[in-house]
Amino acid sequence: MLIVDSYYSRKEAWAILNPGKLFPKGGNWTTGYVTHESSLLIFANIDAPGRTGHDFPNEYNYDSKTMFWYGKPNAHSQQPTFKKLFDGTLAPHVFVRWDNKNTSFLYLGRPLINSFKDGIKIKESLETIKVVFEWNKGISNPPPEGIINGESEGNHSFTITNRYERNPELRAACIEYFGVICQVCGFNFESAYGSLGKDYCHVHHITPLSQMGGSRHVNPLTDLIPLCANCHAMIHRGSTVLLPEDLKRVVNKHT
Repeated sequence: MLIVDSYYSRKEAWAILNPGKLFPKGGNWTTGYVTHESSLLIFANIDAPGRTGHDFPNEYNYDSKTMFWYGKPNAHSQQPTFKKLFDGTLAPHVFVRWDNKNTSFLYLGRPLINSFKDGIKIKESLETIKVVFEWNKGISNPPPEGIINGESEGNHSFTITNRYERNPELRAACIEYFGVICQVCGFNFESAYGSLGKDYCHVHHITPLSQMGGSRHVNPLTDLIPLCANCHAMIHRGSTVLLPEDLKRVVNKHT
């Protein structure tokens, strides 16, 4: 199960898709993209060079929910991988990070392909393909626990949770500051579930997105807060959304 808005290292993604099998040494799983059954798993660096030193100008635009992604050196649309991607045989799944020293990538989910173009010059001696991805913006106000969308791909099933449209950079900044410990009850997913829960936590908008009345500046240190799944659900359970400190008083009263 891959969950949108959650962090995965390459090894963790491998373990989910290949339970019980050892992570391969070398090969495409340590590069920018790799095929797995009927999926293309894309591990993209944004504003940071990759492991090989190539610095591709990948971009993710939160407002338009689009991404500009560049293939490996000399990649083009007539290669088997891209032929399968564009004819629908391979489904893209996008993971991104803004710091190449961090082994974890934020999973953005499965996008649609808007367009592509061959022969994009990155450097004087380097050309590649540019693909424009876009994400469905049709779900404007789902519940905090998300909407489950089960999709069967070949012989493997993916379950994808689509959450509120959030800026992943702000989420990452919030997690970097607070850590992945619930700020109401202190729950830590890794302590409870081991490696399965590593780097996992919900991030709550203290002012619900549905009440923001359009886009506005969000401070990840004051407007966002990490919560466990239970506290996140309880904050939203009543007719009005509780403030984190109000829920903390409720928790303290009953513990």
